[in-house]
Amino acid sequence: MNATIRPKPAGSRWTDEQWKAIAAGGRDILVAAAAGSGKTAVLVERIIQKVTAEEGAVDIDRLLVVTFTNVAAAEMKARISEALERELAKRPHSLHLRRQLSLLPRAAISTLHSFCLDVIRKYYYLLDLEPSFRIADETEIELLKEDVLEELLEEEYGKPDNERFFAVVDAYTGDRSDAELQEMIVSLYEFSRSHPEPDEWLAGLTSMYDVDERTDIKTLPAARYIAQHAAMELAAAKRLIRRALELAEEPSGPRPYAERLREDLEMIAKLEAQLSGPWAELHRALKALSFGRLPACRGKDYDGRLIDETKSLRDQAKKKMEALRDNVFSLDPSVWLRHMREMKPIVETIAALVRRFAVMFQAAKREKGIVDFSDLEHYCLHILRRRDPETGEWQPSSAALEYQAQFDEVLVDEYQDTNLVQEAILQLVKKGSERTGNLFMVGDVKQSIYRFRLAEPMLFLDKYKRFTADGEEGGMKIDLASNFRSRREVLDGTNFLFAQLMGETVGEMVYDEAAQLKYGADYPEREDAAPEVMIINRQRAAEEDEEEASEWEAAELEARLMAKKIKEIVSTPFYVYDRSSGQPRRAMYRDIVILVRSMTHAPQMIEQLQAQGIPAAADLSSGYFQATEISVMLSLLKVIDNPHQDIPLAAVLRSPLFRFDENELAMIRLADPKGTFYEALCSFRQKPAETEEEANTQRKAAAFLERLEGWRTMARRRSLADLIWKLYRDTQFYDFVGALPGGRQRQANLRALYDRARQYESTSFRGLFRFLRFIERLQERGDDLGAARPLSEQEDVVRIMTIHSSKGLEFPIVFLAGLARSFHTRDLHHPYLLDKELGFAARFVHPRLRISYPTLPLLAIQTKKRLELLAEEMRILYVALTRAKEKLYLLASVNDAAKEIEKWKSAASERGWLLPDDVRASARSYLDWIGRALIRHRDGGTLAGTKAPEEVASHPSVWRIAIVPAADLRGEEAAREEMDGGVLLALEQGRSVPVEGGWQKEVKRRLLWRYSHEKETAVRAKQSVSELKEHRALFGEQADEWRPHQGPAPVFSRPRFMQEKTLTPAEKGMALHIVMRHLDLQAPLDESSIRSQIARLVEKELLSAEQAEAVDIAAIAAFFTADLGRRLCAAREVHREVPFSLGLPADELYGGEGMEKGRRVLVQGVIDCVFADERGYVMIDYKTDEVTRRFAGQKEEAARFLLSRYGTQMRLYRRAIEQIWRATVAECYLYSFDGGFVVAVE
Repeated sequence: MNATIRPKPAGSRWTDEQWKAIAAGGRDILVAAAAGSGKTAVLVERIIQKVTAEEGAVDIDRLLVVTFTNVAAAEMKARISEALERELAKRPHSLHLRRQLSLLPRAAISTLHSFCLDVIRKYYYLLDLEPSFRIADETEIELLKEDVLEELLEEEYGKPDNERFFAVVDAYTGDRSDAELQEMIVSLYEFSRSHPEPDEWLAGLTSMYDVDERTDIKTLPAARYIAQHAAMELAAAKRLIRRALELAEEPSGPRPYAERLREDLEMIAKLEAQLSGPWAELHRALKALSFGRLPACRGKDYDGRLIDETKSLRDQAKKKMEALRDNVFSLDPSVWLRHMREMKPIVETIAALVRRFAVMFQAAKREKGIVDFSDLEHYCLHILRRRDPETGEWQPSSAALEYQAQFDEVLVDEYQDTNLVQEAILQLVKKGSERTGNLFMVGDVKQSIYRFRLAEPMLFLDKYKRFTADGEEGGMKIDLASNFRSRREVLDGTNFLFAQLMGETVGEMVYDEAAQLKYGADYPEREDAAPEVMIINRQRAAEEDEEEASEWEAAELEARLMAKKIKEIVSTPFYVYDRSSGQPRRAMYRDIVILVRSMTHAPQMIEQLQAQGIPAAADLSSGYFQATEISVMLSLLKVIDNPHQDIPLAAVLRSPLFRFDENELAMIRLADPKGTFYEALCSFRQKPAETEEEANTQRKAAAFLERLEGWRTMARRRSLADLIWKLYRDTQFYDFVGALPGGRQRQANLRALYDRARQYESTSFRGLFRFLRFIERLQERGDDLGAARPLSEQEDVVRIMTIHSSKGLEFPIVFLAGLARSFHTRDLHHPYLLDKELGFAARFVHPRLRISYPTLPLLAIQTKKRLELLAEEMRILYVALTRAKEKLYLLASVNDAAKEIEKWKSAASERGWLLPDDVRASARSYLDWIGRALIRHRDGGTLAGTKAPEEVASHPSVWRIAIVPAADLRGEEAAREEMDGGVLLALEQGRSVPVEGGWQKEVKRRLLWRYSHEKETAVRAKQSVSELKEHRALFGEQADEWRPHQGPAPVFSRPRFMQEKTLTPAEKGMALHIVMRHLDLQAPLDESSIRSQIARLVEKELLSAEQAEAVDIAAIAAFFTADLGRRLCAAREVHREVPFSLGLPADELYGGEGMEKGRRVLVQGVIDCVFADERGYVMIDYKTDEVTRRFAGQKEEAARFLLSRYGTQMRLYRRAIEQIWRATVAECYLYSFDGGFVVAVE
């Protein structure tokens, strides 16, 4: 069956390979898309072509598109939407395209976990799962694991005659706790979940240990990897001896050595032949290994340098052979087999514990109605397959067949990061075999860097080897090698390195012509685009023998060198090509990224860069628990949980929260030297004070204990998040840290703690103790809570990020730092190791002697894991190099550059492109690989005066390699520190700082600047009469200092049933004003009539019943019997509730000094009543202030009080009426309903 490929349209922008990936169909297709080859664009275009085709178009919801992240899924939907909109603009009458736009939001474009969730929600009834299940938070899952583990181990400890379990405990736990066993159970459980049949995989762990004394080790699965390692070491020794023989046979070489070296070669050849024979014979041959002494070479006929070099090569070969003998073949085969037999019950017990834990953990999750992400995959797999009762093999279920019918094609992005469970799911929803299938996979195995997340790159590699370019025999593979991201110089450099480094044995794939990056961009030519390698040569001090201190200094030196280069880039300037404008532009800080393997030393790098004026930022997710503010708050929470903890209590008392000094703490301790510090604190508070200092300390202690008791009460009654926020408020610690250097980040840390507490309590767990224990577990595991600070793309800073974080991104200028830092191989030396193929292996612990030995399976897995680790590191290096668009800098710091170069020299003489397996396998850092590769380049050969094979040395790549003395960088820092020291000394002594610059006058001007209209910042543009009245009454002559202030709202309200129902005085006054506004002045206004009118106001809902009840009817009736009330009723013109707005000069209202002439303030108010009679306009303002009780029998005092309080207000009212109405106010009165008297306002 031929693959169907539509012809590429004329004038298409796609390359032939890209169009093949877009248009091919009819079988499973694997697209090996190199870095920068536009794989996402190709994937989107393939979808668009399928959806918008004029013939045979499919609906978007008939495609299953699986992405690696939710962000990628959202981006893909957005791209498809934009493409559909463009196509719809060309074909506006297409109902099919309109339908696609409506279907797009519901299309199956998501992560595989999201797809699994949809499957489970649809078929939940096939599982023992509540339909209301939810995905648990990571915190909840971790806490639940702890509970289940404790329950499991408690059961095991309580079983009688459980000798096997106690043997496991004795072998794999410490004296103080069984934490190591708990970690082993959880690790093995989580590892098993990456297998489609985790229970079967666990049950099969013991199969490797089914041996007896007659078993030939050669037949065991583990033997293959040990034999592979032995073959590699023997080949390396043979190569070294051959090279030594070549030197010995040179004209001035040590010819007497030649015969001995030939004997060595014969011995190695015999050992290589033994590799295919029985294991016992190979063991005996290695045990008999013996290197004879070299004969003497004296005289002028022999070159001393060649003698030393020949000896050195032979010594290296001897060390390899002896290490092979002493490590891998140290024990007799019968001993290996006996250890494995004795390990079998141990492994059986561990596997049984893990299987029991899995059952209990699933039951606990099911009881709570929760699932985790691993469950999503396994539940989905359970729904999509069934076991054939006859053959026992897995077959697609009816649900899987429905999905196969639903989806015309299954498209998978980032296929290289798929695991075995995910692969099983994909195989169940796709149709047909590889030759007739509909699975479209895109990825780049060279960028598979997530093996630590149990991704399986071999899935991609197996298909890549099996599929063919034409797809005739099965699936089709398509290579997208054209890179549209980077300059030619970056691609040539990357190709030069990986053609020598990446191979089948070490690297898991061959970097052949198909894998090499092809230049596809169209950058303008430039001379300074070659990658630069900068090796800092730092002479290590004799006393400095700690690796950590060495790495610390290396990071600082590299940061200084990068700072120097970045300054050159920005100031020289360096131009980068802007594709949006099609023109070059000056490089900015945001065009630069510093890539590191881990963020361990990122804070030092940021410090060094910022010290030289370079803005830098990193998404730091570590160091959170070490932050002072978090340490203090956690100590306080520990004390609230249990005050009988001396260290947290002392830390809290000594902290800025309570400020006890060391003398006060000593005073407290002396009150009870033998009890806990909390008991001493309580005793100290009760004892009689002998000095004033003791009395002061006792008051502080009493205040602390009183607060502590309140907090402990709240911890029992309220939520944890509420407690933490109350701690922030009560101690004002949140505000305090905000005023410290880095205050914003410190406050963000405290908010993160509060958010984590809320997140914790959103789970099924509660309580301060459990939360603190969870935090302690996080710290023990080395996890952190630090949230990365997101940076916008436009923020002009140099970014520091891990290589993993940079995957999928691109940057004009890339610095790759820390290349000499050793690979992280600690996991290889763990007491136990796990492997998907070989299973579980651990050290054998002698039950009586308590001595542990490595077992044969452990050595095999160590060997296999080391090669896998090197392949992963090689791919990580590839990802780092391919992030650069225009310029690449590689930095390393070594103790002795000359020695490093000497180690690389031997690689120069190697024939062919690919370096020998053992050379690449012996690498301890990226620099070991890069150095050995570059020494073979014409630009690197000058470092050691070596000459490499012409085909390698003449590669078109160009390199700039420099050895930078560390003294140059240290000198710059020393000069800066000397200057800083002088500045600090001057500040301490109160003298002028001995530093001047051209900006001194400008700085002084800016620091002493004052706003010329500062007084006007206190003036409102609009103000009510009431506010003006209040500020004059409160501040008098200080009116210019007044600023409106609103008191804080109460944090908590009383419950409604405890709140009083009575109206406030202000509410009563408002009710009376409503009545006075709406009374019919023509009707009789006695108490009965007024009561009737109020009742009508309640009916019209102008007044509530409570307000009507609160109105003083007698006081209103009294007003209308007085002279002023009778005049109002008889007036020819009445205006009630008269609003006004009046512009007045600001200097008049607030005092003229400092006010700008002509500045006006808009004054607003409402006048209660204005009427006109034969005497003219009369203005009345009603007052309900309580004055009779305050000024009993003193009506004149009451009148003066009202005038002083409301005189300003009345004068402004009068002015408003006279200016706006252009009429004179003849009389102006205040009427007090409390007392029923009139106050005339002049």
